[in-house]
Amino acid sequence: MSMLYDDEHFCKHCNKKVAHVHFCTPAEESKKYTCEYCGTENVNHRHMCSEKLKLLKFYCKNCGAVAVDETHVCNPVPIEDKLKEHWDKIDEKSESSVLTSCGVCGQPVGHPGHICDQKFPYVCEYCGQEITAGYHHCKGKSGKYKYICKTCGRLGVKSTDLCAPAPID
Repeated sequence: MSMLYDDEHFCKHCNKKVAHVHFCTPAEESKKYTCEYCGTENVNHRHMCSEKLKLLKFYCKNCGAVAVDETHVCNPVPIEDKLKEHWDKIDEKSESSVLTSCGVCGQPVGHPGHICDQKFPYVCEYCGQEITAGYHHCKGKSGKYKYICKTCGRLGVKSTDLCAPAPID
């Protein structure tokens, strides 16, 4: 059994006593363990590999954290097929079995990542500018925002730009 499981863990986010660290737990509060899916050592619960990706079934409707088992997130909902297909495309493009994941929610991400945890540098798909730091807003994105992140409050054009997207009314 991996280090992810304790005798008892009190989740600060949902106020429940559980037998494991919830995937909603911030990375800095987590233990290191060996991945039970691919064997990579010294990783935390945010680790994402191709083997684990294939088994993901749930995400937290509040923060976007992902898990194989519904008891591993505070507010589980089934992963929608559209999101699963998006992740499968990321896996197909990856040159490694260990995928880049968002440091906030743990979801697999392609470059440039989620808006709350961007992977620099990247080229903005709306204006073509190379972005090396900070939160980028350009005229190409302006007026196209359709989602707000429930975790950080930032805006995204596509739901896959954010950890926990909510439609803007």
